[in-house]
Order: sequence, then C-alpha cells, then structure tokens
Amino acid sequence: MASYLYNLNCAPGEEQLFDWEMEVLFGQSAGVKKQIISPLKINPKRSVFIKDRLELRYEAGQFEGLVEQVKTAGMAYTTFKCLWLKYPGQSFEYKKRLAAMKELCQYIGGDADMTAPDQLLGLTEYEGRWYFGELLPNENSWVSHENKLHSYSFSLSVRVSRAIANIIVGHDFEKKVIDPCCGVGTVVLEVLTVGGNVVGNELNPLVAEKARENLGTFGYENVILTGDIQDIKESYDTAIIDLPYGHFNPITPETQQMIVNEAGRIANNLVLVTQVDMSKELAIAGFKPIRQCQAQKANFTRFITLCEKS
Repeated sequence: MASYLYNLNCAPGEEQLFDWEMEVLFGQSAGVKKQIISPLKINPKRSVFIKDRLELRYEAGQFEGLVEQVKTAGMAYTTFKCLWLKYPGQSFEYKKRLAAMKELCQYIGGDADMTAPDQLLGLTEYEGRWYFGELLPNENSWVSHENKLHSYSFSLSVRVSRAIANIIVGHDFEKKVIDPCCGVGTVVLEVLTVGGNVVGNELNPLVAEKARENLGTFGYENVILTGDIQDIKESYDTAIIDLPYGHFNPITPETQQMIVNEAGRIANNLVLVTQVDMSKELAIAGFKPIRQCQAQKANFTRFITLCEKS
C-alpha cells in the first residue's frame, strides 16, 4: 500500500484549528513536528495547512539502499526536477544533499528541467529513513478566493472558512450541508471547492445575488437560496452558521437565539462560529457541544463549536 509524507504548517493563532482539521482528514495529530505519514492520498490544495505531499515510492534505512532501488526501477519522465525536503535531525549537510540528488537523478529517464518540469521529485531523510518519490506541492489556488468580487470586512477569512469546510466535510462528500445565513457565500465557496455538497441561504436578496456572483466567478453553479431561515423546509446533516455580530452587524440576543433554534430544526449537527462562548444558547436550542476551538488573529478571537442534537 502506498504511503505519503505530508509537510504541514499553520499561522500563529490557528494551532487549534490546524490540529482539528488534521485529525479529521488524517485521523491523527501532526503534533509539534508538523509532518504526517499516511496511506491517505489527499491533494495538498484541499487544505491551507498542507505545504506538499511526497509519495513514499522508495524507502530504505540507508541512502545506498535507496540508490539500488531507483537503479532498477525504470523511472522516466519527459522532464523532471528533484528537490531535497529538509526536516530536523538529518545527517547530510548541504553539499552531500546535492551529491545525493545528482546520484539518484542519473538513473531517471528524461531531461532535467529546473524551471518548468513535468514532474517534481522529492528526496529526503526523515526520522532515520530515506524516502524518494513524486512530489506534489500545494498550488495555493484558494488564495484567489481572497479577491472575490464581493466581501465584507467582518466575514470569516478564507483560511478559517476552508479549515471549517474540511472539518465539516471530512471524507463524506455526500453529507448535506447548509449555510442558512450565508452572506456573500464565503463558507459556501470553500465547502464547494473541497468537494462538499452544500447550499447557501440568505435573507437579503441583494446580498444573495452577490453570493451567486462570487460563486459564478470561480465556475460554480448557483446553490444560493433567498429567504428567511424560518422558512427553510428541507433537512440537512450539518448547518454552518457564522455569527460575527455585535461590533459590525447589530443583532438582538433574541434573534441570535432564534437563528440557533432554527439550525436545530433543520440540521442534526451545527458548526457555530461566534465571537463569544454561546454554550447557554446552544443548550436552549437542544445542542450538545462535541468540540470547540479558538482561531485568533491579533486581538480578535473566534470560537468554533461543533454540536450535535442532544
């Protein structure tokens, strides 16, 4: 069975969200090392936290053993480029790394291309073993979502939205998800791009149209409904609600409670994003918190809480 080495990273303040997403995607924590070896083949572009993925096609306890495997493997590409992946505790210094890559590459068919290769290859020494195989870096295509046609200063960041999307979807791409107060569709777009099955709902027709335009810009068909959350008839597996209210978007506590109550009516599970802990309001709506984390940026904190119907 193939295995892959994932190189990971997160920004300060995202540590809890990072750990949660890695546990959902890989079933394990990355810990302080920020690397994971897994049999799961996940495209790095799915997550803001995955820097690259190395296929562990060849493995040996010593570099010489790796060379012997590659010699007889018959690897060939039209053009290729080999990169050294640096991790703590490696025994080879810079010049020896270059020599190691040069030695391996002489047994690979095709032309070396340092600027625009058809295939990237990765060589590394990791935790006392040697690995070589195809390398897939993160294209970071999600960065373009930061330049949507429409956005609000109080909207969730793309990074946080995409992490939440991965936590909700996991590996269940048939799960029915709704953002019943979707605004300009920030979270809806991220759920769609990680392969999720989602619809958005927005009370304000003008804002709903902006959400449709945002999705259309990135090639997605309209999944945005216009209407009041209280009028939603269909049932869903999970609802995602961002309540960035108070400082920017005045709303009464009664309306907040109504929104949470309605989420309990239309969905079995809820991911609630707030500026304050809302355990009391969740309990009133019949939800039981399963897990909560905080995402911090500067002095601004958001609570992200996964709940199920109690």
